[in-house]
Amino acid sequence: MTMNVLLVRYSPYWAAPVLDRDDVALYVVHERTPQPLAADALARFEKVYYVSSFDALEELSAVAADLVSEGVGIDKVMSSNEFSQYAAAYLAHLLSADQPSTSVVLATRDKRLMKRRAREAGLHTARTCSVPDPASLADGDDALVELESSVGYPAVVKPANGWGTVSTTVVRDREELRAALKDFRYAPELRSQHLLAEEYIDGEEFHVDAVWRDGEPWVFCVSRYVTPPLQLREGTGPGLSVLLDEDDHAGLYAEVRELHRRLNEQLGLTRGPTHLEFFREHGTGRLVFSEIASRLGGLTVAQLVGAAVGVDEREIAAHELLDGALSELPLAKSRFRYVGMLNITPPRSGRVTRIPARDELLAHDHVLDVSIGPGVGSEVTLGQSSASVCVMVIYGADSEDELLQIGAELAKAHPVEVE
Repeated sequence: MTMNVLLVRYSPYWAAPVLDRDDVALYVVHERTPQPLAADALARFEKVYYVSSFDALEELSAVAADLVSEGVGIDKVMSSNEFSQYAAAYLAHLLSADQPSTSVVLATRDKRLMKRRAREAGLHTARTCSVPDPASLADGDDALVELESSVGYPAVVKPANGWGTVSTTVVRDREELRAALKDFRYAPELRSQHLLAEEYIDGEEFHVDAVWRDGEPWVFCVSRYVTPPLQLREGTGPGLSVLLDEDDHAGLYAEVRELHRRLNEQLGLTRGPTHLEFFREHGTGRLVFSEIASRLGGLTVAQLVGAAVGVDEREIAAHELLDGALSELPLAKSRFRYVGMLNITPPRSGRVTRIPARDELLAHDHVLDVSIGPGVGSEVTLGQSSASVCVMVIYGADSEDELLQIGAELAKAHPVEVE
């Protein structure tokens, strides 16, 4: 039986698990850009709809109306991209597809509602304050008093609907806060200008990557950022995530799994991929929820998970979306007890003059996968997550210490050079 799947924002990287399936008929909604879709991709689709923006409700509604009027019943709506989440939920609602849910997407995109739901689930979160009109707050000191008393200093100011650490800044006093609010630098992908100010949490930072069915995880991986993302933007330390061995960190896994289940229940999230981040606070050791997304993690997180469980997380998420069974996946533990995701970046921003070859890195006994970002001649801007991805290396080791050592050796032996 053929299943009709609507891809919202086509990307060969994310769509790869369903592109060659004979039991799937693919329909695509894509942004109208100067760069057309490749001919081989177009040949694979039943129909392609172009929209000026994934925020254009009338255009998205027209897509739904055309599908319904043509008698096409969409069974599944698929989007793994941050900026097409709202569009996917809206189309799923209009087309009566079972997911993604509009309420789940709202609560996993807008950080204000996200934090509220987490607190309702009994999770610790940073103290927060919504800033829907940043310009008015910057005009008078009185308007800042409530924010300062709610959050304190240092404070983190970020877009309410942002992602990662893009357009995120740390302010340490009133003068820095006023300056940040008066001239906040929004990434071009952002539409809403609502901000969130929150308490700065001092601690180790982790990310959790999972795929769920009926409220239970098919895979559940806890990874530690060797350098917290906010510090990484300032060029401090390696861009490295260590996927922790559950046997060595059984207590942490058990606590995080329970917190995650409680949050999912509060959100109404029962299936599909999630990417959650939390802190382990210095001094208290308590776990503090940071944020959650109802999608796969960015960069090469899917390959990182795949290196640990034997199947790329993109394949797992697609199999779950298409109502497959867990028993049908050939999951298998890695030959390494620890796996890591290393981003080799240059020491400063600039134009790339040298980048290591993929085969050169794969020749290392511990390297499992390599993804090369911008090539020679490209501009790299450190501090912008979309513009500072150079060489992503997935590799393994038998201990966390050995993993860190090999990561340092790989970065030193295979540098990215810029001018």
